[in-house]
Amino acid sequence: MSRDDPQFKLRMPLELRARAESAANASGRSLNAELVARLETSFLSIAPPEKLIPAAKAKELAALSRAGIPEEVRRRTLMGINRAVSLGHSSANIDLKDLRLDEGGLDERELEGIFKELTAELISAGYEVELDGASWMWVKF
Repeated sequence: MSRDDPQFKLRMPLELRARAESAANASGRSLNAELVARLETSFLSIAPPEKLIPAAKAKELAALSRAGIPEEVRRRTLMGINRAVSLGHSSANIDLKDLRLDEGGLDERELEGIFKELTAELISAGYEVELDGASWMWVKF
């Protein structure tokens, strides 16, 4: 990022700024660099780039996206549980196939890390959890 890039003021809720600063610290970037990287990543899936992304940039953006996978799995799980409860079911089936976690170059340790904290949280709350690789999660209550 150069000093010649245009600047603008950005207002955001304090809680969001705190989360962004925490993510920036964890990734070793400035707050500005973190926000720019997250914006770049968000546009990758909705519009084809006009030019080839350099490999180093692709690696950086992929790492940023990978860091968000546990939160996405957690979000889907909570939504699945809430939906199952609202329908009167006693279990939730969480479909994770579209994330293609077993195809994305993640090693076993990374895959385990994605599910470890969430599984522990669910079990401590009294749920039973069953995983089918990285494609499905069944949560019984």
